[in-house]
Amino acid sequence: MSKTVSRTNSTWVQIATARETLALFLLFGAVWLVGFYDVLPKEIWIIDFPALVAAFFLDTLAFNEFGIQGNVVFYLMLVVSLSLQAVVLMAGVRLFRNRLEQ
Repeated sequence: MSKTVSRTNSTWVQIATARETLALFLLFGAVWLVGFYDVLPKEIWIIDFPALVAAFFLDTLAFNEFGIQGNVVFYLMLVVSLSLQAVVLMAGVRLFRNRLEQ
């Protein structure tokens, strides 16, 4: 059992630290920035929708439950959520690629 858990953990670490995941995270961040600074219409944020929903939810939770005001929690949670979104997407791509190879 411990070998399976160890292998699973190392797989997630490999996915989280892969160059493709970092590139996807930077792409998601760039999409958010160009929408924020009105370079492109805000409709471009549809790509970042899961991360934005998580960040807004956790920011609202921090304000309502703990009284934390300002955008401190929002921007932190946005970065974390964009990173998790990139990791989950890359895990799906790897799973799909492995299924096609079998």
